[in-house]
Amino acid sequence: MLDFYSVERVQTSVEDNPDHITTWMSTGMRPHDIAFLDGPQGKLHHFAFGLKDWSEILHAGQIFSMDDVAVDIGPTQHGITRGETIYFFDPAGNRNEVFAGGYDAYPDRPTVIRTPDQLGKGIFYIDRELNDRFTTVMT
Repeated sequence: MLDFYSVERVQTSVEDNPDHITTWMSTGMRPHDIAFLDGPQGKLHHFAFGLKDWSEILHAGQIFSMDDVAVDIGPTQHGITRGETIYFFDPAGNRNEVFAGGYDAYPDRPTVIRTPDQLGKGIFYIDRELNDRFTTVMT
C-alpha cells in the first residue's frame, strides 16, 4: 500500500505463517521510512529524525550531553538497517532517535528475515544485547 515494501522483518520463526514482531518498510532506497513493532495498543516506541552521517550523530550526542538530555542508547549502530543512531528522551518522556546511514534498499531485494534470538545484535549491533528499558518503555 502507498508503494511501501518490506525491507527487514523480525518474526517468530522462518516457517510458514509466522507472527510478525517488527517490520521495517521503505518507499524508496532508504533502509526504512517507517517501522511497525508489535506492542500495547495505542502506544508509541519512538519517533526518528534523519541526519546526514555519523559525524552528525556524534554532534547530536555532544549537544545532548551539553544540554543534559537523557540518552537511552548510543551512539551505536543497528545491525538491522546498518544505520548509526542515538536514542534519547524528550522532556515529556517520549523516546526519540536520531539516525543516519544504512544501506541502499530496493523493492526487488528479498526481505531480510530475523528471529527473536537475533534481535539483540539486530537492534544494537555493537553491544549485541537489548536492555529492558528499550523493550518495555512505551508512551
